[in-house]
Amino acid sequence: MDLSYRGTNAGVLARPDRERLRVGVACALHRGALRQQIARFRRQAPDVDLMIEDLDEADLDAGLTDGRLDLAIAPYGARGWRSSPLWSEPLLVFMAEGHRLSADNAVNAASLTEIPIILAGGGALEQAIVAALGGRPRFLHYAVQRDNLFDLVGMGFGVTLAGSSMMGAVYPGVCARPLESEAGWLSYCAYWAGQNERPALRRFLEARDDA
Repeated sequence: MDLSYRGTNAGVLARPDRERLRVGVACALHRGALRQQIARFRRQAPDVDLMIEDLDEADLDAGLTDGRLDLAIAPYGARGWRSSPLWSEPLLVFMAEGHRLSADNAVNAASLTEIPIILAGGGALEQAIVAALGGRPRFLHYAVQRDNLFDLVGMGFGVTLAGSSMMGAVYPGVCARPLESEAGWLSYCAYWAGQNERPALRRFLEARDDA
């Protein structure tokens, strides 16, 4: 399912007399802090239409630039926008069931130096992986959506690393193991344009503090 299509067209149906908050996300909503924050915000602000788009990091930056988005939620990185830290989650190694690394309870960073790590895009996630492994591994980039990337993992194309929020979904033939690395964390931030003073934006950020 193309979530960006669903999010874009949902805006057409929003009532014009209600406040609207347009949020782009470059992360999973299966579980974790963002899912909880969205649920809190919807309870606290039933008068706001929350429009969500699933976008990559480049599209998030473009959306903030042209004003199509009020808020972008993505892995931490230098982006030139106003920002606020949201949460951090451990990086996990996802692999096909039966992969030789699945025999261990955790994966040592050194074990990944010669194994292809497949990604859908790059950006801040790729930088976090390099930091966690202490060097640049052999990346293979695929122009696919996040869910299809995990299907490729299950088909044996390689392993991938992602935050623990991906554990809320089930992908056939895929298992996960913790990464043994002190730097093995992925931090997320909220980004917005400095001139954006929508009350709904402030309320959404405050919903994080109400946890």
